[in-house]
Amino acid sequence: ILADGRNGFFFQTFDPAIRTEGDVFEVIDVLAREVGVIGIFSDWPATTTFYANCMGLR
Repeated sequence: ILADGRNGFFFQTFDPAIRTEGDVFEVIDVLAREVGVIGIFSDWPATTTFYANCMGLR
């Protein structure tokens, strides 16, 4: 559960900002739309797949 604050290495820089599982998708959306990131690594590929499918990305 991301909201418990014990999310390890990958989330260490923004862990305090995560309160719900959906917050990760908000972070990905900001990175994609406002920062211009075109690729993301995830140790759980479903995160990026769910986001891409939801946003209609290929």
